[in-house]
Amino acid sequence: MIDGAGEPPPENGRGQSDPEASAQDQVRFDPVCRDPENEELPCPICDGMGVFAFDVPVNDPRFGKFQRCPNHPVEADSDMQERLRRYGNLQAYRDKTFASFNTEPLGGSYTQNVISSLRNAKNQAMAYATKPAGWLVYEGPIGCGKTHLAVSIANQRLERYGQQVIFITAPDLLDFLRTSIGSNSETSYDNYFEQIRNVPLLVLDDLGVENPSAWAKEKLFQLLNSRHVNKLPTVITTSTELDEMDPWLSSRIVDASVVNHVAITAPDYRRTAHSQSLDIRSINLQLYGHMRFETFVTDSRIPREIESLKNAKELARNWALSPAGWLCLMGDYGTGKTHLAAAIANDLRERGKDILFYTVPDLLDFLRGAFNPRSHSSFDKRFHDIVNIPILVLDDLRVTSASEWADEKLFQILDYRYLSKAPTVFTTSETKEGIEEDIPRLAARLFDPRICNWLELGSVRSFVRRSNKAT
Repeated sequence: MIDGAGEPPPENGRGQSDPEASAQDQVRFDPVCRDPENEELPCPICDGMGVFAFDVPVNDPRFGKFQRCPNHPVEADSDMQERLRRYGNLQAYRDKTFASFNTEPLGGSYTQNVISSLRNAKNQAMAYATKPAGWLVYEGPIGCGKTHLAVSIANQRLERYGQQVIFITAPDLLDFLRTSIGSNSETSYDNYFEQIRNVPLLVLDDLGVENPSAWAKEKLFQLLNSRHVNKLPTVITTSTELDEMDPWLSSRIVDASVVNHVAITAPDYRRTAHSQSLDIRSINLQLYGHMRFETFVTDSRIPREIESLKNAKELARNWALSPAGWLCLMGDYGTGKTHLAAAIANDLRERGKDILFYTVPDLLDFLRGAFNPRSHSSFDKRFHDIVNIPILVLDDLRVTSASEWADEKLFQILDYRYLSKAPTVFTTSETKEGIEEDIPRLAARLFDPRICNWLELGSVRSFVRRSNKAT
């Protein structure tokens, strides 16, 4: 018979001590949970242990299990949080919280579209952290804040709920699995893979940048397929287009019944404001923010000017509602070409369209800047982004430029967009005759009625002259 077997168990799991026990038999214990009414005493519920056993019959499933003491909440259990951080590879990410995620990291210089995207991404993350269900997949360019939000979710689940979370990048996961095969490490390949596959919350960062070997594809598919079938909470970040991923992986990630996709349309917040201004994806319409259809003035004391301006405004607005082909706004300086082009760009961007607005001289300077040794992107990358931007608005197209190189680059951009029929808007103060005479190659593209619609303001005076009643 076991000693003490006939004695009643301590109530609510409280420990018992023998007052007659010798000092040698007693183990010093520093309580982790204290009496809320007297900090010098251990908690009366758990005897300072922080947990206590369920007071239930032997046949109850909870018998022999412990519950957290109400006087020792998860938020106060720093020891447990540290263990969970080590377990989940989160020691280096303590500062990544929702409070430290700024939706306006450049001091208010972001467009409203970018700010809205960041706010939506943050709200989605906060909601998911409160109640994780299914998958949350963040898509966006490098440095837009995907990892920050993903780690913020992990930190909140760890700190507020004491949940087991594992954070790992896809390349690091595969590297660890490769090196653990056949090794004598304490964490074997099978054990670690099972941990990743079954952890209550997995945060998988940078999916799509890993080495796409057959073995890597198989391991990732096994992992994601298992979590997909079991609908285990999973947060994924990627800067890779889904159609560029292996179909085995993307087929799980696009399942709308399990996955919530959140796209972040923001540039790299870690770059300086100066370098951001050179990034093709961060160019904005801040200087042209006041140029909208609502602020386009059609007043004039000459009826034909009023008619021409109203017609131009209507055509420009209609093109913005359904961008297709090319639209060229032609007229003298000050007639309103740039205003209408900027109004098109502002309207499209506010509706979430991916658009680039540039004056032609600035565009060419942007391309030349790629040859600067301190440039953050190559010429090929910048050129590729320009020709492939869904909607391009070019202001101040001229027949002459500073160099043959500039002429050639401009033609290459427009020729590519002509062949691909990509929506493009131009403004120019040149005449059709001047364009045909000086740049016949470009004229052949601009004057093709199948793709380009010309909107002429030739009979309209400049805004300064129209607003001066004496003229």
